[in-house]
Parts: sequence; C-alpha cells; structure tokens
Amino acid sequence: MYRYFFEIASIPFEIKGQTEISIHSSMQPFIVENEEMVDVKYNVVCESNMKVIKEKSIYADEVYKIDLCQIEEGKEYDLCIPEKMLLNKKLFEGSNIWNFLAFEFPLLEKQAFILHSSFVSWKGNGILFTAPSGTGKSTQADLWEKYEAADIYNGDRTIVRKMNGEYYGFGSPYAGTSGIYRNESAPIKAIVVIEQGPENIIQRLYGREAFLPLFRETLMNTWNKEYMEKMTDLLMDAACQIPVYHLSCRPDQDAVNTVKNEILKEL
Repeated sequence: MYRYFFEIASIPFEIKGQTEISIHSSMQPFIVENEEMVDVKYNVVCESNMKVIKEKSIYADEVYKIDLCQIEEGKEYDLCIPEKMLLNKKLFEGSNIWNFLAFEFPLLEKQAFILHSSFVSWKGNGILFTAPSGTGKSTQADLWEKYEAADIYNGDRTIVRKMNGEYYGFGSPYAGTSGIYRNESAPIKAIVVIEQGPENIIQRLYGREAFLPLFRETLMNTWNKEYMEKMTDLLMDAACQIPVYHLSCRPDQDAVNTVKNEILKEL
C-alpha cells in the first residue's frame, strides 16, 4: 500500500492506493509527515469496469475518464481511474493529481472555496486580485512584489477559508502559468476585482455587486443543486465580511498606491 499525506488550507488529507503515484512538483510544498490527524481520505482505485463506477460518481473528468465517488460525506472518496492510465508502473506520471481530486467538495465541508485569483501577503495582510484570465491579476501581484515587497503566495487559484469567524487565504497546488504555489496563508483584508482602464480608480462594492464577481470566479460544480446552495450561502457570507473592491487600473505603481491607500482605511 502506498500512502501520501498532504495539508492544504489547514486540511490534512491522505491519498493511498495499491500503485505508486507520481507526485507533481506543485504538490511538494504541501507534503506532511503527520499520519494521525487526517480529515479527508482518497482511495485511488484502478478500475477496468468504469460503467459500475459511473452509477456512484459525484464528479467525472470526461477527458481522462476519471470518476470520484463519495464513500463518506466530506471525509472519504474513491478516485477511480482507468487501468490504461498506469504508465511506467506509476499513476499520474506527467500529470498533477490535484487536478483530479475535485477538492472543492471537501473544501466546502470546511467552509472553503477556490477563487480564481492572485494572492499576495503585504505586512501580514492578504490581498486577492480576481478577474477573468488575461486581465492582469498576475501583473498586479508582481507590482505589489516590486513596489511594496509583498510576498506572492499563489498566482492563479487561492483557497479562501472561513476559520474562527475570519476569512483566510491559502496557497494551492495550482498556479496557472505563474509557477507560484506556496504553502502559506494570511488573513484576507481585501478582494480586488480588476479590469484594465486608462486611470487608476477604486470603488468599494457591496451586496450583489460584491457577490457576483466572487460567484463568477469561484470553481464550482454547477450541476449539483445541494452543493450550489451551500456554496452560494458561503459566497454571500464572504462578500459581506471581506471588503471587496472594483479597481480600474493601469499596470503601474500608482495602481498599487491606489489600492494601498484604500486598504489602509480599513486596517
């Protein structure tokens, strides 16, 4: 039996199976040795009869024909993969197993979600820049690193989790093209919804205007009604508790100062 232990967003979990699993470099920072406290378990199963699995599946990757079956709600899952994916006596050779875990299911049980965003820590304060791909999230994060010596914890997908009444940002094993996936966290002081513009203008968002950008940029399973109801409630709570801003911006130092001056009002 091969066993692998990780901790992501302060959630310890185990991946185990009868076959050795190739661990992608982006998962390396999240490896832990503690085998006692495991909140979530994944059992990796090579299966030849995938028709049986389809009946129990809660998540299916149609490209790789991988299915996730829930054994115990929020705690244990079977990750069922076709035998043809076994290469060089290893599973997920050349792939990142994180992409197949559908970790958004156990995350929601822990009041957490994955937001499409760049994540920086500035003086211990978490700032998330969210927008559709190609808008400039990574550019704004890089500017904060350059001009404010901020630490970039993740370049593309931040895990947002409510703990003890406060929302925290966590790095994840997926970082898009940035290659930045650090196992670090910080309390979130602002989520900045960015768009390119001729001037640097920031505006605080409230209610529906704060909720909708989070809803659009959160990784979700929209076909699951119960999941969507829980996720919607969590995102509404996050939009009420975390200051959300809209920033029309240029890629320059003044964009950094515009956000910084606004955030300082809340600290």
